This record gives sequence, C-alpha cells and structure tokens, in this order.
Amino acid sequence: MFDLDKEQLREALASAKQIEAALRERLREQDLVLSGLEALQGEEDPAVLQARVFDLLSRSVAFNLALVIEPAGEDFVCTAATDPAAVGARWPGGGFFSRVAHGRAAVVPDNRRVPEWGRCEGLSPLPGGGVYAPILGASGPGLLILCSHRAGAYSARDGALVSRLSLLVSQTLAAAQRRRLSEAARSADVARQAAVAASEAKSRFLANMSHEIRTPLNGVTAVADMLAMTELAPRQQEMAQLIAQSGRMLERLLNDVLDFAKIEAGQLEVERKPFDLEPALHAMIDLFAAKADAKGLAFQARIAPEAAGLFEGDSLRVRQVLGNLLSNAVKFTEAGEVVLEVCAEDGPEDSLITLRVTDTGGGFTPEHGARLFDRFEQGDDSITRQFGGTGLGLAISRSLAEMMGGAVTWRSTPGQGSTFEATFRARRVRDAGPAITDADAPPHPQDLRVLVAEDNPNNRRIVAMVLDLVQAQATYAENGQEALDAFAPGRFDIILMDLQMPVLDGLSATRRIRELERAETARPVPIIALSANAMTHHVAEALAAGATAHVAKPILPAGLIQTMVGLIQDAPASTAVKAAS
Repeated sequence: MFDLDKEQLREALASAKQIEAALRERLREQDLVLSGLEALQGEEDPAVLQARVFDLLSRSVAFNLALVIEPAGEDFVCTAATDPAAVGARWPGGGFFSRVAHGRAAVVPDNRRVPEWGRCEGLSPLPGGGVYAPILGASGPGLLILCSHRAGAYSARDGALVSRLSLLVSQTLAAAQRRRLSEAARSADVARQAAVAASEAKSRFLANMSHEIRTPLNGVTAVADMLAMTELAPRQQEMAQLIAQSGRMLERLLNDVLDFAKIEAGQLEVERKPFDLEPALHAMIDLFAAKADAKGLAFQARIAPEAAGLFEGDSLRVRQVLGNLLSNAVKFTEAGEVVLEVCAEDGPEDSLITLRVTDTGGGFTPEHGARLFDRFEQGDDSITRQFGGTGLGLAISRSLAEMMGGAVTWRSTPGQGSTFEATFRARRVRDAGPAITDADAPPHPQDLRVLVAEDNPNNRRIVAMVLDLVQAQATYAENGQEALDAFAPGRFDIILMDLQMPVLDGLSATRRIRELERAETARPVPIIALSANAMTHHVAEALAAGATAHVAKPILPAGLIQTMVGLIQDAPASTAVKAAS
C-alpha cells in the first residue's frame, strides 16, 4: 500500500514538473511578446522595427531565413527578410499560402514540397523544414515564414509558438503603415502649403501685372477714344481709331491671360442675375456683323422665339463665349458667310440655351480639332503666324460653358467650313422686374459734382477729359486721405475712387466715407471704384468696402459716363453693381 502511494507521488511530482515547465515556457513566450511590444512602442523607423522583431524571433526559434510575405494583387510578395536579397520575391496567390494567410499556422518538413515555391520568382526554397504562420499586413492577410537548412527542424509546438509570436510581425507592419501614412500626410501638407503659397504668389503677380499694364493702357485707349470724338482730318481719324483698336486688342489679350489664370486657380466665378438674352447678345452680333461686312462676308443672326425673355445667369460670360466663337468664325473665313443661331429648350428646372456658329472657312481635320481646346494651341503654327492670338479663346470658352452647366462642341470638314456649339443652362425668370441690358446711356446731366481720388497724374487728366464731356464740376484728390478731407455728406453727386493710393488707400477711404454717412444718417453717395485692380477678388473687396460699382481700367469714356448716369438717375444708391469698362 505504501509502495503504491509512493509511486503515485512520483507520477504526481513528474506531472507537476511538466506543468511547471509548460508554465515557464508560456511565461517566456509572453515575456518575448511583451518585450517585443514594448520595443515597438519606442521605435518609429520601420526598418529598425522589423530588425528587432527578427531578433526577438531568433531568441525563441532557430531559423536560417525569415520572410514576411504580404499580398500584392493576386500574388504574394516578400516585403521584409533577414536576407535583403529575398525582398521582392513573388509567389502566386491561392493554394497553400492563401490557406495559411486566412487560417492557421502550418509546419512542413521540407519547404520544397510546398507547390508555391516551385513557381516563386526571385528566390529558391531552403531544403529544410519551415514554419508558416498567418499575419495581418498593410495590404491584407499575409504570412511569416521561418526556414531552416535542416529537414524536419520544426515541431507542431514550434508552429504554435511562431503563430503566437507572429503578433509582433503584425504589430510591426501596422506601425510601419502608420509611419508611412504619417509621412505621406506630412508630405501632402507640405505640398499643400507650397501649392497655396505658389497660388498666392501667382495671384499677387497677376494682380500687380494687371495693375501695371492697365494703368498706362488706360492712357492709350481712353485718350485715343476721346481724340476720335474731336474734329479730325480723315487720316487723323483713322490713326486715332487704330490706336484705340490696338489698345482694345491688348486689353483683350490681358483679360484672356487673367481669365485663364483664374480658371486654373479655381477663382473664376459666374454670376446669377436676371438678364434679357436677346439684347445681351446684340452687342456681339452688331460688332462682328460689322467685321464680317468689312471682309465682304455675309452675316446672319437667327434667334429663335423660345430664346426671347429673361434668364438668370452671367450675361458677361455668355457674351464672352459668343464673342470668342464669332471672332474665330470671322477671322478664319475668307469667303462666304457666318451664321449665328440661338435657341433655347426649356426643362423642368432650367433651360438649355445653344449658341451655334457656322462658317464657310477652311475647316480643319479631326486631328487638329482634338488640339483646339488645349491651352495655347491653335491647330498648327501657321495659324498663329497668319492670324495671331494666344490660343486661349476656345479653352476659356469651354471652361466658362462648363461652369454654366454646358459644353462647347465642334464639327468641321476641311475645305467646307466648321460649326461650333456652345451650350449653357439658365433658369428662365418670370416677373423679375427690370433686367440688366446694354441699353444706350441716358442723356448726360449738367453740372454734375464729382470727387475724383486718383494718385496717377496721367489718369487724373484722362478722367478730367471724360468729365469735360458732361461738363461736370470735378474736385481732385491725390490720395484717400485728401478725398476724405474733401468729402462732406451732400457735397458731391458721385465719387470716382482709385483703390491703390498712398497715405490712405481707396478701400479704407470708402469705408470711412460710409461711416460718416451712417453717423449723420445721410443718403449714401454713389462711389465708383475706378481702378486697374480688376481681378474678381478686387471687385469683391471694393463692393464689400461700400463701393456702389467697379469700373476697370482702361476705361471706355462712354462706358464710364453710362455707369455714372445710371447710378445717379436710375439705381438706388445702396445697390452695388459691377460695371463693364
């Protein structure tokens, strides 16, 4: 009886020792995992992280080669290894690798028996055993492979241990992915800040260029326009008109470049205001009908009855698109005719308006047509040499049409002519009150009291010539502070305010004037921002400061007079409008 109890005690003691050994092994494995996780938390470099993981694995399981395999499309690719030459090796997807990646660890006595190794690109299998454990990579389920030169080197227990330790590899890959994402985010932020800075610098350059070009151009075109109004000999009249036309051409080129830059920067906006479509188009129709007649071309304009009436949209941009299409048609047609057709198709919410321009010019091939809407392209270099231009007109027209919900399309036959169609969407307006039109200026008032704030002596003289046409009484200030000192509520009928001036700029002077009017509850005097700062944000800043209208330099004398008279006689003083120069 005693011997039996002694034997049972021996068995119990052996069992306890086995349990103790198993617990020690489990604790050792847990210590490896915990120390590995602790090491991961203190390191950010993915390469260092992976090297530490391989070192931790080698303390627990002997191996000659360790591989981290991640999915890449339909294949698996080695992304990390103890032998750098193995990185980049590829295995086909499916089969044994996929079963392990989506399942449980496996132990093989000879790696060469795994089918995927026979189709591996860039690496030959080690002749010994291997452990294959699932991991979670950055791109999906993958594998951790430990290879030995010795056949049958690993047991099921080794497979279970490696499977538990594969957590370290998954953690490493996750940390590396976070590092890559963090670096990508930082790089993207740096690139965004650089892009914003470049855009701001570009906007400042364009604004300065616009101002510096428009200021002397104002002296050329405005003076030429007024010179043409005087009594001149026919030859002198022709020269004055040529100067004015050349100045307007330069202004159009400048506007094209600025519009192109604003479209690229996403800063161009289209307005939504009621306008009468037919009268809005007549300015362009009359202009190009005269140019077609000068070339001996027939010109027809057919506006369908359904296109009549008021629409809500940007009449200025609609005219710009039509002007580009008509300009090209007249320019490239040597004989025959140019035909404009305007129609509208009403929908449940808005109308689709089509501007169709057909000519009997030389036409072009599909290859040339595919390049027409590229910026700075004109089909071929001979067009630029023969006709000039920037090659921006169609690119700008297409962008404007798309911003208004439409498109610009074409069809052409070499030797027969071309047809361009521009479409845009606009909501039909009913009972909207008076619309914006291009009516002639009302009669000029006499004895108009005008305060002019302008620091440039040439520009002051030009404005004086314009005001002389309406016999206005003008008071001149060379900066915003002088204008503010001269101002008193009720003293002036209208103010012409330059924006860029020394001492006190035009925006600040405008705000101060509005403050004085509010303090005395006086009726606001119309203020026209008369400036070479003509970009969209300049106009918005002027109106936000309290200006009633904005007229860009170079000015059209008739256009400035029309704006002044319209503000005084028709528009309420509190209404802010953007006037065309």
